[in-house]
Amino acid sequence: MTYRRWLRPLEWAAALAVIFFLGRHIARNWSQIAAYPWSIDWPRLLLASLCIAVAYSIFVLMWQRILRLLGGLLSIGDAHRIWYISNLGRYIPGKLWQLAGSAYMARAKGVSPVLAVSASLAAQLFVLAGGLLVAVLTLAGVAERIPADIRLLGLLAALGLFAVLFTPLFGAAYRAALRTVGRSDHYTYIRWRERGLLLGAYALAWLGFGAGFYLFLGATAESPAGSFWPVVGISAAGYVAGFLVLLVPGGIGVREGVYALLLSLYLPGSVAAAVAVLSRVWLTAVELVVAGFLLVRYGLDDLRPAAQFESASQREERGRGSAGDVEPRRL
Repeated sequence: MTYRRWLRPLEWAAALAVIFFLGRHIARNWSQIAAYPWSIDWPRLLLASLCIAVAYSIFVLMWQRILRLLGGLLSIGDAHRIWYISNLGRYIPGKLWQLAGSAYMARAKGVSPVLAVSASLAAQLFVLAGGLLVAVLTLAGVAERIPADIRLLGLLAALGLFAVLFTPLFGAAYRAALRTVGRSDHYTYIRWRERGLLLGAYALAWLGFGAGFYLFLGATAESPAGSFWPVVGISAAGYVAGFLVLLVPGGIGVREGVYALLLSLYLPGSVAAAVAVLSRVWLTAVELVVAGFLLVRYGLDDLRPAAQFESASQREERGRGSAGDVEPRRL
């Protein structure tokens, strides 16, 4: 379709524009950044990375739980591999790559691609709602220092997501998402109590993510006194903002822009921008390290349906050959 032909160049253009303006800001203030007393506290940085890994694991376990509620079963190890590998697809323009990756690999484990996509869509709603809940609560104490338009957008987004999660809109949105893939018959009702538990678990994950971000801030720049809860809120707000801006793959530049804006409440503006960029490198490195460990430990071959079907066909051929060899001996 014509609009799809123009969408991908638009996504790349949006990403490059955001990166350009953020990079220009850093370049213009490079002298201030260079003069800042940077240091790396490696033990604290390691602890920060562990906090992020634990938070990601909670995300994985909740995705696995949603999938189980819908009727799909995955082991904890398989869920982690599929989640981490498919999650890297968000850096490719177009939000569907991440969903397609999880569906493709889940299929190799006997899980319907429709169920995998449905679980991912539902999980993303809870991820965003949990992040906004944490951001609204933890940034309440410094709300007057945040630009009014940012506060309004955050509040409207939070109210909208909560309305979807805890009203009949949830079922309507879920059915609409299933209709887009032609599988409206796969609808499964998720009880309100279960939705509340999921939201609480995702909020806990965001708290762990924020604690890791706070430790990262102290490991590279400084953690001003009394800034723990606001920094937790900043970490969630920036991540959610990057996800909500659909035209930018992986939220590149958008997340960093929000981080830079809000961290400037505690750090010099140019230093806050530099920390925001460093956080992208650090968070991506954590994902790659964990994904690499999982691939080295468990491999990838069993997550490729084509390879699985080919090996099954080969086994069948070998079985036929063996049967053919046995018959003449009996004669």
